[in-house]
Amino acid sequence: MNYQRFFEDAIDQLHAERRYRVFADLERIVGKFPRAIWRSNGRAQEITVWCSNDYLGMGQNPDVITAFQGVAGKMGSGAGGTRNISGTSNPLVELEHELADLHDKEAALVFTSGFVSNEASISTIAKLLPNCLIISDELNHASMIEGVRRSGAEKKIFRHNDVAHLESLLQAAGRERAKLIVFESVYSMDGDIAPIKQIVELAERYNAMTYIDEVHAVGMYGPRGGGITEREGLADRIDIIEGTLAKAFGTLGGYIAGTSA
Repeated sequence: MNYQRFFEDAIDQLHAERRYRVFADLERIVGKFPRAIWRSNGRAQEITVWCSNDYLGMGQNPDVITAFQGVAGKMGSGAGGTRNISGTSNPLVELEHELADLHDKEAALVFTSGFVSNEASISTIAKLLPNCLIISDELNHASMIEGVRRSGAEKKIFRHNDVAHLESLLQAAGRERAKLIVFESVYSMDGDIAPIKQIVELAERYNAMTYIDEVHAVGMYGPRGGGITEREGLADRIDIIEGTLAKAFGTLGGYIAGTSA
């Protein structure tokens, strides 16, 4: 077996299928949002980044940068290990309290990314619930789909934002079976917003849990930036709210918020 040739052939196949990706080598410029320096083949050129998820430029906000510098100066640049091994960083504890308060929930849990928070949370919750049926919007993000897959639970897909189709699936499952409805608030590829109130009402009628992904809405909607659920006064009726710190908040990481349990 020629291992090197095997991987070279695999890369050649990606090129042939026009699926090989070359990432833009970018260097953002503080104070000139959304400008950046693009480096390629020894050349450097200033460009505008139109596709950044740093919606509000918070990643360059002077107060955010000063806070990062202050904490790094006092505590160092790393955690020193996992929470299991070396404990939880106090700023993360404070952040989790603040995120819980943002969504009017009892508690929050921070993860390394929004992808990981969806994948881990959906899979864990559905595994814990006996004979759980996951009912998922057909346009849910890949991280949610991966969480559904990893759970091993039975799944049903409802047509995008189609509450009538969702209700038919809930009816068929029956009130007594454990059910988890997973959906997003703002769908980034289409730019539309879920009918959250109708979904919540169906969940309450048919005894289902709700899990909403607010990653494209936190920091952008609601009086305090709690997302669409806050804007529409529905946060208290959603069981689990998932969000990210890597978009409107301009840093990194993901989280969920819900009851302490």
